[in-house]
Amino acid sequence: MGFLFGGGGGGESAAQKKSREKQEAAQERQEQRVMSQEREQQTQIAARRRVRRTGGLRLLMSPARQEGPQEQPQKTSLG
Repeated sequence: MGFLFGGGGGGESAAQKKSREKQEAAQERQEQRVMSQEREQQTQIAARRRVRRTGGLRLLMSPARQEGPQEQPQKTSLG
């Protein structure tokens, strides 16, 4: 009956300790993953704000935009 009153009974077994360490390591990896995702989302939000603020200069200066209708071949027939 010594184990009922905290005297003896031993500690956790090696298997239990190993299992607990694995769970702690998995939890740490999960926390790191979540922090990384949050950081990525923050950078994406900041990039969207930057584009709105500058008006999307990259789209205005794109090669497709620079090749406007003046560089397309003229059609001579009307049909």
